[in-house]
Amino acid sequence: MLTCSRYFYSVTHFLSPPITTTTTTTTTAVNHLFSRAKPLLLSPPRSYSHSHTMNQDNNKTNTHRQLHSSIEFLTQKPYSPPLWATGLGPVPSHTVSLGHLPTPIHRWNLPNLPRNTEVYLKRDDLSGMQLSGNKVRKLEFLMADALAQGADCVVTVGGIQSNHCRATAVAAKYLNLDCYLILRTSKVLADQDPGLTGNLLVERLVGAHVQLISKEEYGQIGSVALANALKEKLIKEGRKPYVIPVGGSNSLGTWGYIEAVREIEQQVEASGGRLKFDDIVVACG
Repeated sequence: MLTCSRYFYSVTHFLSPPITTTTTTTTTAVNHLFSRAKPLLLSPPRSYSHSHTMNQDNNKTNTHRQLHSSIEFLTQKPYSPPLWATGLGPVPSHTVSLGHLPTPIHRWNLPNLPRNTEVYLKRDDLSGMQLSGNKVRKLEFLMADALAQGADCVVTVGGIQSNHCRATAVAAKYLNLDCYLILRTSKVLADQDPGLTGNLLVERLVGAHVQLISKEEYGQIGSVALANALKEKLIKEGRKPYVIPVGGSNSLGTWGYIEAVREIEQQVEASGGRLKFDDIVVACG
């Protein structure tokens, strides 16, 4: 018999409301980039709970996992890496539970697949809609580090509709931290109010301080210098900022995907031999 070739995909959820609404809140101009922006609204996001199963045989197992995930939500706990990752360093000391994990694995019935080929999806879009799919995996480690360092606010950088920035804003609100977002946009829009479209709607609903910069200035200054300049300004104001790089992409954030692999291993083992993947395909962008 031929071994089935099973491909593994990761799906990220995007939120893009179709209606554009203009607000009267004044957007920070580029030449006053680091002045404190007024949040539109300070209300906590709702928490959505998902319960998904691969099939009826493991309904009880997945229900137990979802209940455990709900109980653990927003709790900090010591972190122990999988054995195969113990040689990597430095190993994080703690993590904070932010996502609805584990996310389920679903079979994808695509048409015209080659014979003896099966495709499955790792449904990271079900990790919690407001936390932008797989972005929450990095934030579980980054936010734990921010709390450990006694931060009272976080700073990060991204595009005007960055999913990472949206996830950071929501996670910060959950953890009672202020969030400062430096968002890259066109030169025309940099001096205007960004409105309430897409991810901006969520960011402003949770009270993030949104500050815009043109793509041209972003290219000249760079994300690291921008974040550090805002960090220094906040320190002078008596704040304790924690800087998260673009996309949450650093060595600490990588541990979120080490945990994703361990999660897949556990799901394969729990399937009792029904799941066996020959290839894993990961989208990157």
